[in-house]
Amino acid sequence: MHHLFCQYCGVRSFARGYAEAIGGDYVGVQLTALDNVDPQELISASIRYADGRNNHWEVAPDEIRHL
Repeated sequence: MHHLFCQYCGVRSFARGYAEAIGGDYVGVQLTALDNVDPQELISASIRYADGRNNHWEVAPDEIRHL
């Protein structure tokens, strides 16, 4: 995974990488780094959970209520 940072403020805006287990190339976006996003758009967006803690990226963790 390659983390990319804003050159002006240092915020980690997103990361990109490649993992065969999840289908190849991927991008992870930090939602807190986005400006002017309608909360309804975030509410209606789909979410895909991955168990990175146990390095099982292709499956969701058993517990996701706290995420």
